[in-house]
Amino acid sequence: KQEKHRKGKKAAVFMIILATWLFASFVWLENYFADLTMDKMVFQMRVPLTGTNSGIVWNYLLYAVPPSLVMAVLLYLLLRRKQSKRKVFGWIYRHLKAISALYLAAAVVFGLLRYQIPQYLYDQTHPSRLYEMHYVDPASVKLKFPEKKRNLIYIFLESFENTYASREVGGFQEENLIPNLTALQREEGSVFFSQKGGYGMPEMANCSWTMASMVAQTSGVPLSIPLADNDYDLYDTFLPGICTLGEILEDEGYNQELLLGSDAVFAGTNHYFQQHGDYEIRDYGYAKENGWIPEDYYEWWGFEDKKLYAFAKEEVSRLAAEGKPFNLTLATMDTHCAEGYFCDLCREEYDNQYYNVISCSDRQTYDFVQWVREQPFAENTTVILCGDHFTMDAAYSDSVDEDFTRSIYQVIVNPAMEAKYTTNRLYGAPDMFPTTLAALGVEIPGNHLGLGVNLFSEEPTLSETMGMEELEAQIKKTNKYYSRKFLYGK
Repeated sequence: KQEKHRKGKKAAVFMIILATWLFASFVWLENYFADLTMDKMVFQMRVPLTGTNSGIVWNYLLYAVPPSLVMAVLLYLLLRRKQSKRKVFGWIYRHLKAISALYLAAAVVFGLLRYQIPQYLYDQTHPSRLYEMHYVDPASVKLKFPEKKRNLIYIFLESFENTYASREVGGFQEENLIPNLTALQREEGSVFFSQKGGYGMPEMANCSWTMASMVAQTSGVPLSIPLADNDYDLYDTFLPGICTLGEILEDEGYNQELLLGSDAVFAGTNHYFQQHGDYEIRDYGYAKENGWIPEDYYEWWGFEDKKLYAFAKEEVSRLAAEGKPFNLTLATMDTHCAEGYFCDLCREEYDNQYYNVISCSDRQTYDFVQWVREQPFAENTTVILCGDHFTMDAAYSDSVDEDFTRSIYQVIVNPAMEAKYTTNRLYGAPDMFPTTLAALGVEIPGNHLGLGVNLFSEEPTLSETMGMEELEAQIKKTNKYYSRKFLYGK
């Protein structure tokens, strides 16, 4: 009986410490990341975490470990004596198993409801026919490139949204944090969709983290990793059945390069771009190995955007000198949560560090675009700037009114064609795929590729015809065509 009692107490202690750890983890997630969803978490559990900023790990440990240790000490003090002189402690001691079970149950229920796990499981067991009805396979479309192929510079701007702008130009801030980039949207020779009246590019389901947005913007397909396909391995094959921008440009003789300041192994980024377009990868590891930075150099996620843009100038000049059309894809990182990376180019214009980092990113990005415009290859080069998702900085997200219509920053500089109409468009990351090709002067019969629509045309997007809410509901559901065709290439 005593052995059974002892085991029961151990189980109670374990449940209480586990529940405390869960609650501390939830608090950390709420304070560190904005709008964390199950699809993001499932993906992160399925891909390599190599290259993750160590600061995030330490921040999490500082949140989760101390409360768990404090609870362990309190339990030790409570249980070191069988009886307590105070009635309340005696009652807790006698009912510890029941209390621990309720405490753990509360933590589990909170997690289930907060991250909408029942809805996620429902979606995983109720397939949609979205792809059977609306997907247009790019491999089946006869694309026509111009005789003189245009170069492409595509910049994924980390966590960049239009709320950073002032209210007078459609943003949320009293003072414009990104005056250069909002001016760029409105300059002659630039196109951006949408404003005035709202809409634009909201954050779409399964496109709301960096890798998912990259996939959607370059293939017209949101990134969905169903729970049922447990044997799917992102290490060896990353959506082998999908046809992407990289593959299309590779077939047209483009030199392609991905340049980023973090480790491209993170989230399987290197696998996707190498397997779909044979991109040359220039990441943090490459920079160390080739003497771009000292071997012991490490800032933020690897090297900061100041160096990214400096290296980009060298790489784009090298690519242009080779005489073939090129696609240079960049991914910035300084504006990642939390509070961003304050580099030596940043100014202390605001009391908020994140505002200063955003403002600095605005200047650096605009200066790079201006530099491109001054180069001999500029006339035949299209530059696209597009945010990957809304900011993940929880403090910033909380500062934006819930009823404010948020949209992701986007502009196309020097496209090969004019848009039919640009205002009041509603679209998502998948629409950037055919729109990018159109910006290069590619003729697209039907103007549909993947789930995306060429925004230069008058064709309505799926977001506009189905409504964003219904489209997102269909994206979240599992899909047999997606699993068979994209995940396994059958």
